[in-house]
Amino acid sequence: MKPWEIIRIIIFSVIGAALMFLGQRLVYENQIIPIQKIPFDTWLGSDYITAALIMFGVSMLSTIIWCVLAATNRFTNGNSTGFWTLTWWLLGLLPMASIGFTVFYINRSDEAQFSLMGFFLLDAVWLYWLSTATSSPEAVKYIPPGAFFIRHKLMGD
Repeated sequence: MKPWEIIRIIIFSVIGAALMFLGQRLVYENQIIPIQKIPFDTWLGSDYITAALIMFGVSMLSTIIWCVLAATNRFTNGNSTGFWTLTWWLLGLLPMASIGFTVFYINRSDEAQFSLMGFFLLDAVWLYWLSTATSSPEAVKYIPPGAFFIRHKLMGD
């Protein structure tokens, strides 16, 4: 991987962490999305932080696994495009599964389910899809959906 690709992943990760642990937390702290049926401080300090940590960790793990696999394996010809596409999608299922796990198992507030699903879906898009679409190693840089448009048209990569 090129140094700039690694730097982009780090930048997206830091921004994603700030959005999750500061921005989204502020939405709940300011009661923009009210949590009233259970003790709010307990929910925010326990349920939300635990769920956000799991979501962040799984999304980052998926991104790192993708980049390590893509950087260490050979993309020999067009025949392996299907394999890499399948690999990318299967790794993308991990953040999606963690959304279900965190929202329905970790979270105890039914008031927060919809908003958590929305926030965590955006987090997965930011931390996994956008990171891989902009920063995949050269041989597989166009495998993530939309990567050609982002890298070729927007970034001039």
